[in-house]
Amino acid sequence: MQVAVSAASWVVGKALAPVTDGLLEAWAASKDLGSNVRALKLELLYVKAMLENAQGREVRGPALKEMLDRLRQLSYSAEDVLDELDYFRIQDELEGTLETTDVDDRGAVRDAILNVRHTAKTVAKQLGHLCSCSRPPPTTDGCGNHGEPEQGDSEPRAICCAWPCARQMAGSNTNDQPQEKPAGGCVRKIASGARHTARAAGKFFPHCCSSHPAAVQSEHSGDAESTAGTMDSITPAPKLEFRRVEISKRMKGIVDELKPLSTKVSTILSLSLLDSNRQSNPRAPPITTSYISQPEYFGRQAETAKIIHDITQGDYSGKDLTVIPIVGLGGMGKTTLAQHVYEQVEKYFEVKIWICVSVNFSVGRLTKDIAESIPKLQDDRESDNPPVEELIEQRLKSKRFLLVLDDMWNCRNEDEWNKLLAPLRKNQTKGNIILVTTRSPALAQIVKSKTVHTIELNGLDDESYWDLFVACAFHDEESKKDHLLLWIGREIVKKLKGSPLAARTVGRLLRNRLDAHHWKQVLDSKEWELQTGDHDIMPALKLSYDYLPFHLQQCFSYCTLFPKDYKFDRNKLIYWWIGLDILHYSSDQSKSLEDIGLCYLKDLEEHGFFKEDKMPEKPCYIIHDLLHDLGLKVASHECLSIDRANVESVEIWPSIRHLSIIVDGVDDSDGIMATNLIGELRKHMKRLKIENLQSLMIFGQADERLSCFFVELIKNANGLRVLHLSTMIPHMELSALHLRYLSLGNIDDDEMMDLASMLSRFYLLRILNLHGVWQRGIIPRDMSNLTKLRHFLTDHDEYHSIICNVGKLTFLQELKRFEVNKESKGFELKQLGNLAELRELCIYHLEKIQTKEEAAQAQLIDKIFLRELTLHWHIGVPKHEGDGEGVVLERFQPPRNLQELRIEGHGSLSCPTWLGSNLYVKALQSLVLVGVHWEALPWVGQMLMLHKLVLDNMSTVKEFGPSQFGNITSQSFGNLKMLQLTNLQGLEKWDIGDDVHLFSQLQNLMITNCPKLLGLPFADHICRPLCQDQEGKTHIWFPNLQELEIWACPKVVLLPPMPWSTTLRNIWISNVGSPLLGSLEYWKGGLEITGKDDWHTLDEVLVLSNLSDLQHLSLEDCPPLELKQLQMLNSLKNLRVHSRHVFVPSSECEGEAQHRVPVESLNTDDIAGVLAAPICTLLSSTLTQLVFDNNTEVERFTKEQEDALQLLTSLQKLKFHYCNRLQCLPAMLHTLPSLKRLEIRYCRAMHSLPKDGLPILLQELEVASCGNEELKQQCRNFVRRHPGIKLII
Repeated sequence: MQVAVSAASWVVGKALAPVTDGLLEAWAASKDLGSNVRALKLELLYVKAMLENAQGREVRGPALKEMLDRLRQLSYSAEDVLDELDYFRIQDELEGTLETTDVDDRGAVRDAILNVRHTAKTVAKQLGHLCSCSRPPPTTDGCGNHGEPEQGDSEPRAICCAWPCARQMAGSNTNDQPQEKPAGGCVRKIASGARHTARAAGKFFPHCCSSHPAAVQSEHSGDAESTAGTMDSITPAPKLEFRRVEISKRMKGIVDELKPLSTKVSTILSLSLLDSNRQSNPRAPPITTSYISQPEYFGRQAETAKIIHDITQGDYSGKDLTVIPIVGLGGMGKTTLAQHVYEQVEKYFEVKIWICVSVNFSVGRLTKDIAESIPKLQDDRESDNPPVEELIEQRLKSKRFLLVLDDMWNCRNEDEWNKLLAPLRKNQTKGNIILVTTRSPALAQIVKSKTVHTIELNGLDDESYWDLFVACAFHDEESKKDHLLLWIGREIVKKLKGSPLAARTVGRLLRNRLDAHHWKQVLDSKEWELQTGDHDIMPALKLSYDYLPFHLQQCFSYCTLFPKDYKFDRNKLIYWWIGLDILHYSSDQSKSLEDIGLCYLKDLEEHGFFKEDKMPEKPCYIIHDLLHDLGLKVASHECLSIDRANVESVEIWPSIRHLSIIVDGVDDSDGIMATNLIGELRKHMKRLKIENLQSLMIFGQADERLSCFFVELIKNANGLRVLHLSTMIPHMELSALHLRYLSLGNIDDDEMMDLASMLSRFYLLRILNLHGVWQRGIIPRDMSNLTKLRHFLTDHDEYHSIICNVGKLTFLQELKRFEVNKESKGFELKQLGNLAELRELCIYHLEKIQTKEEAAQAQLIDKIFLRELTLHWHIGVPKHEGDGEGVVLERFQPPRNLQELRIEGHGSLSCPTWLGSNLYVKALQSLVLVGVHWEALPWVGQMLMLHKLVLDNMSTVKEFGPSQFGNITSQSFGNLKMLQLTNLQGLEKWDIGDDVHLFSQLQNLMITNCPKLLGLPFADHICRPLCQDQEGKTHIWFPNLQELEIWACPKVVLLPPMPWSTTLRNIWISNVGSPLLGSLEYWKGGLEITGKDDWHTLDEVLVLSNLSDLQHLSLEDCPPLELKQLQMLNSLKNLRVHSRHVFVPSSECEGEAQHRVPVESLNTDDIAGVLAAPICTLLSSTLTQLVFDNNTEVERFTKEQEDALQLLTSLQKLKFHYCNRLQCLPAMLHTLPSLKRLEIRYCRAMHSLPKDGLPILLQELEVASCGNEELKQQCRNFVRRHPGIKLII
């Protein structure tokens, strides 16, 4: 019941939103409409206060719940009507028209005129089509197919692809009771007479009707705007018509129903509160014990064994106290795992304690429970009533203990946790362990010991899960032979996602009726979701949901409208919540809606409802499938998701307001599946009140038939706030009245103009997502009409530069390209002054700004939310036109909390003082300078939060070192992760002295195209990498570097050996002045090197001890690889060596051949060097492929080489490529026992096969481009004698 109170209260709050700032009331302050707005607002405030008073109290009864639901529906209706008023208020402001205004000296007459006019319109609408000679035209399905009129569609619709049904949308009212139809055939005369009366009154008082002549003109001729779109062919959609009398009646009807209902609900709630002051809390989780109730144990043996080893014999056994958290969703087996560990470590612990913590974390209660669970001593002081902490300390003294804190839900802070641990830490033995099971990843981070990794339980592996399912679902061996049951069981298991509790829940449903019909019913209906016992899966998951605050419940449950396994982009998810109006400002005014949404997302992640999927390219969030099912279930009265799997069985509630349809997989060739889907969707839509839908989300590619259905659906959904389409629906008719969020996929040229004409009428739009839309012409020139727009998402920053008068978009969060004075009007720098909420801003063509007064108009320093700023001057302009004096940039001082700054093309010789001597942006995290001419660098040494520094194309920079950094401290560059020095034509010196702490956190270093740079400051230090500070502490240079790139630096001679640190993962070096190294490319697992003549030993360039994980090695013109070096590469799989010698002569390696190396593939040009006994012995057991490539010396194989080749017993592929002088193959080739493929290419001197033939297990023989017909004929003859061999010539 508490959820019903919270839900109703939330909707009332949404409904009140348009009237909170007073603008709407002032606009509607005519005699009749203004009073209705005030009456509706007052009634909503009363309901809001009543529900707030009932928050947190326990209220009961299905009748009361039904009344609360009705309150919520009425509040939705109130939201609709006030939303429409707000829309028309904005339209009036933009159009310069006044439908209503405050009463002035002419007010009485003017108000009468307006009332007559609107009454006439209403009479004409309601009565005009009831004439006996008139019938409404039949409806169509959007593709020209005629049908009967839709239920509730009481008037003809204007068909206009660019702008749908303007008249009907403004006047729709789902709450009006049906009106009696007047009899007679003269109703049209009545309506006509009313209209003529209004016109006559307007002519008699021409100056009373409006203070703006344009208003009257707009009344008769539609939109009177003179501005055109970005393309001359764009015609703005017609203005929506405001029906004053209809809206007044709707508001009055809502108030008339709301007032008695709220009074009755208030009375009931008051009686309930008098009867009980108890807090309304969710159901408590079941109490757990250490007793193992389920003897079967599947799939967690590995985790159990690891925990037992770690706490009894591993690292944890030697520490004083270790806390190990076990985290997972409800039903994943956390308690079962802890129970089995608890049972199996009996002999290792003198004291074992099991405490079920549950939702109430109380240090006092838990301390008492722990004390009572420890065996008492003979001389126990309990009778003296000592503090409980002393009892624990006394009883545990010199005893090793295991404490399990099971099912722990919360802990207010680390101080509370440390208070609980305090008496446990005083134990004088080693190896004490606390196991904590919890659903909350955030809680696990609070409680775990610093060196411990959280044990995260996910679903069981497929094999173990099937074994568990079989054990739960079948009660005898005979039933396990039923193949049909086994097949259905497999299908059920796919839906349970590895949850042990889900398997037990389903097993209870299945085991008592082992017949296929029952099992199929359970599969199709997901009956396990309906089970309500304490030990069933959905109640277990719902416990977590029930303990969420209401705003987090909403944020989560609405997300289940997305398909399962959907990967949520963090920002787009928050923007979607904004479109749904479920984020609201808090008392902390410094937080924006986006900040609040991020806090909500983090809270949901900490509670385990979202999990971050840290993908390399872009992190995202995912929802577990079972939680997805839970979300749809708890929100089933408001949210509905339809796909082809559930379209025939899904339950439809008339209260549904949020709908998603997933059409992936219905693009079948014969069309039967798509046809059936459309038929089922049509049935469902008849049960829905489509006009009440607030969200519509369509995922997947719709074919022509589905598109026609969606056209019809969107056309009738006049209340949409959110519309998400994976692909644009052709000929879509979309209502503008309420739309907050619009996300469109690919759009073709035919639809571009229609959408462009509609966009500028979406006055309430907050989020516009046009990712994937390529046409520039889609952006209307008057897009600044969207005064509530917060985010305009697009793949093309140029779209932002098209917006004229962007200063009207005062809520805009990012403006990724603003071109100064792009046109004479609408693109002045002063447009930026009003954009106080910007977070990202990029300003281009600043060379057009010449005075500091113009620069000050941008008011950058006042934009307290600004986090990313780009200032761009065209690099090619003369210096005197590029802010040569620096006065413009000086006035572009950003706010103190700016995080990312990019300055490009600035022509002054000095950096602004706010980046230098009077550093203002100390919180800067990223600084990128491109093509600036400053002689001195910014004071980057004082930017303690700096993560990224890029200096590019700065010809005036000659030195990069402490003298350029400002005041250097021990904290300077302490957070710098990325440093790029590129195209610095004048840079000669990089000096960091002996400040080893500088760049200690650096992860990415790029130095490219610096032709005068004489050396790297760290090369000599890394050759002797360890150094000591004044206190004798040892430090390593660049201890965290992961990526290094150096190229086009011809004067850089000395390089450190690579990789000098195990943290290095990627290295690219090319075109440097080193006498040893031509190029080097290293990635995790691979290394390719080209050397020079002066290089004598690999140790001069490589640190082979740091390459133990190397799997691929390519050496070109490098020193020979010593066998002892080869043996250090114990993970090497693929070796390519094209050098003077592959390995050192075998005479230098005696005694080393007893070792083995794991090389599987060897490519070399040194036949003599490889076919030596010591080398082949090393490779004998692992080498499967040997390629001799580009050898120009060997003509025939010696006996020693033939003998060495016989050692390669694992060889499966042998290839000879470009061996120009080789005349014949090894004579003993036929004795190779494992050879399956022999390949000979471009060996033009080769003339015959060995006399004794080829290996008997050979499967493929290829001879290509050798030019010897005799060799080819011998191959054909050999294959004819051995037909199992495939010949390729």
